[in-house]
Amino acid sequence: MTLLIGAARIDRVEEMRFPVPLLALTDDEAFLARRIAPLPSGFLDPETRTFQFTCQSWLIRVDGRATLVDPCNGNGRTGRPPVFNDLDTPYLDRLAALGTPADAVDLVFCTHLHNDHCGWNTQLVDGRWVPTFPNARYLFVDTEYARWDTDRAEHHANDFNVSVFDECVRPVVEADRAGIVSAPYEISPSLAIEPAPGHTEGHSMLHLASEGTHAYFVGDVLHHPVQVFRPELHLPGCDDLARAVATRRAVFRRAGDEEALVFPAHFPDPHHGRIEVGGPGAGEEFVFVAGGADGG
Repeated sequence: MTLLIGAARIDRVEEMRFPVPLLALTDDEAFLARRIAPLPSGFLDPETRTFQFTCQSWLIRVDGRATLVDPCNGNGRTGRPPVFNDLDTPYLDRLAALGTPADAVDLVFCTHLHNDHCGWNTQLVDGRWVPTFPNARYLFVDTEYARWDTDRAEHHANDFNVSVFDECVRPVVEADRAGIVSAPYEISPSLAIEPAPGHTEGHSMLHLASEGTHAYFVGDVLHHPVQVFRPELHLPGCDDLARAVATRRAVFRRAGDEEALVFPAHFPDPHHGRIEVGGPGAGEEFVFVAGGADGG
């Protein structure tokens, strides 16, 4: 379903979904019953104690261009975590069904360079990784680019992101399709990249401001609504956990103050929501409201 936010049209492109144990975040059953069980079913399966982890991109059409945020894992990758390895999904067909085939994408933005946020940057053609979106400009934040650049002595890999830079980023640079920018960075009158570090060193988010309405495409600032109610909860894999928690709190407060919609990278249906500040309950500063008005 297309959402309207000011003059912007927002569509979702799903690649895949799979269950993740909610115990990876918290085992507080009373809290889950009070705050998570009332949410849509994808956030908690009461029998399996799992939630649906969805890999998806956001397609934003505003200011005369089509911007794709976080192009997922990609097909045919090897050496990835098993759930992401050697995929064969109709992601590009789903994108084309929205009226925007790969060659009609004008701009690609990766909130960060984990494998599930930049995989479709490239695809394998005649044994070479080449840009999937041949007419697009790809924007990478400089601190995030440097954090993963395998040519730098300071580069530090992790087990689930091996080879991602050389397969999904370097070919874009070599094809002269990349822009390395510093955040904050204004893309167009309605879109701006803003820093949101912690999950990775250069993790950033995309801010949409159109006709007095706001939305934030926040990548992995949060993975599940439990983190809205309790920002200190987390899944493994952060570069700087304390900074990630501080960023979460700052984003929640800003989104709440602006009555903005928040679009995480991995939420199940309805895939987005609002943050309310000063919710009821001892020690609960933020409240998640699934979905919300579409602004149009």
